[in-house]
Amino acid sequence: MKRLILIRHAKSSWKDMTLSDFDRPLNKRGILNGDFMSDKLSKKIKSVDALFSSSSKRTMLTSNFFINKINVDKDRIYYMDNLYHANENYLIDFVSSLKNSFSTVICLGHNPGFTDVSNYFLGNTFYNVPTCGIVIIDFKLKKWEDVGKKRGKLTHKMFPKDYS
Repeated sequence: MKRLILIRHAKSSWKDMTLSDFDRPLNKRGILNGDFMSDKLSKKIKSVDALFSSSSKRTMLTSNFFINKINVDKDRIYYMDNLYHANENYLIDFVSSLKNSFSTVICLGHNPGFTDVSNYFLGNTFYNVPTCGIVIIDFKLKKWEDVGKKRGKLTHKMFPKDYS
């Protein structure tokens, strides 16, 4: 079995309009949600084989909450420019190319790609994966290359509004 945990970055700050989109940090709500949602996930998932994150500032800051609460080998944490606003097709190819030695993987990134790829793997399930939303998809497969349209099963959906 393969497990993909998709996490959209937490809410970002628009306070400093001189910053590029890539360099925007988290706002107060983003920090609170990052801490809260990483705690919720850590009660379901104790460890992962690898964590991949967009290299944008808000996504890296979000990833730190999860890294601090879920066991992941520091040598298997990857920050990737290609995950910054990656589209559905890139994300499908990315997931399909994961090492088969990885059973459980966290991937942090952005919309619309994360909503689109969730819907690709699950069927049209979500209108929108919100900021700091978590979608856990299980695949009854031995190889990541075999993932495909509607091949996944939604195991958990955790959105911040579910807990307010």
